[in-house]
Amino acid sequence: MAGRMGGYAVGETIDDRYLVTAMVGHGGHGVVYAAVDEMLGAKVAVKCLNADLAEDPAFKLRMHREARAMGALSGTSAAQIFAFNRAKRGELYIVMELLAGRDLDDYLRELEKFGATLDIRRLVNLLTPIAETLDSAHELGIIHRDIKPGNIFVLDSMTRGGVRLLDFGLAKDLNAVSLTQDGMIAGSPGYIAPEIWRGRAKDADRRIDVYSFSAVVYRALTGVPPFDPKQPMDRFLLGVTRGERPQLTARRPDLPASIDEWTRKALAADPADRFATVGKMWSSLRAIAEIPVPSRAPSAPVSEPWEVEIDVDIDIEVASLRGTQLPAPTAVPRPKR
Repeated sequence: MAGRMGGYAVGETIDDRYLVTAMVGHGGHGVVYAAVDEMLGAKVAVKCLNADLAEDPAFKLRMHREARAMGALSGTSAAQIFAFNRAKRGELYIVMELLAGRDLDDYLRELEKFGATLDIRRLVNLLTPIAETLDSAHELGIIHRDIKPGNIFVLDSMTRGGVRLLDFGLAKDLNAVSLTQDGMIAGSPGYIAPEIWRGRAKDADRRIDVYSFSAVVYRALTGVPPFDPKQPMDRFLLGVTRGERPQLTARRPDLPASIDEWTRKALAADPADRFATVGKMWSSLRAIAEIPVPSRAPSAPVSEPWEVEIDVDIDIEVASLRGTQLPAPTAVPRPKR
């Protein structure tokens, strides 16, 4: 007999449309279900915010911002969104593509279980779509703020392969009201930029993603994050905010010596000393890996950052979305003027 998992049991439908087939993830704020869209016959994932948080202004805004960020990044390697709505039971939910595979953390642990390490060229080829997606997000004024191995999903090569960038729940729109004020820390300790630990979250820019993504690269190549969050907190914070940057070749002597200079700049404690963009950081890493930058058709210039004009109370906007299913977009929306 189907058991109840979170707000819905297997066999129940969400809004008379999404038939729940399994629970695939859960946390303190919500549940993710595998489901079938009975109108289209497609397999989807449905991310539901817990009902007791449905009226919390901060969580409503955060989920709405996640949906908007995913929609704005259609056509990139961000997870694809199909709908954002409020269920009849009251929960806010996002309908997105159902992914088959594992997150980068599990992917790396599986390699390491057999004593293997990830070749730098293989790593660069694997994560280039994530670098490009982050650059696109930054051009639109969107900062992810929670880049970590658990938020990078490696798709099953038996289906289509590739990678996806997940969980824009902490994403910050540079032109909207801040969700994280000074003195409040949001993110995953081993990948949080030094300026966040210093209590300057309100003033943070795209360079916090440069740091976090570079820390992911360091962890993928060495098996550990650049600074160990399991050590005493005072020692950890001193290392992240003021300590010497770790030498990657100390753990991977097989890599070119030039990668230590890359690490020093990519993980710089002062954001002014860091690569200014993910694109510049990634081009430098590609050069070290001796992978030429592929020729690409020029993309349309983004003259203005992405904007969301939204009050903390989004009931009116959410209500306008009820019953409206968003088709899979084919292009990134034009920035609002």
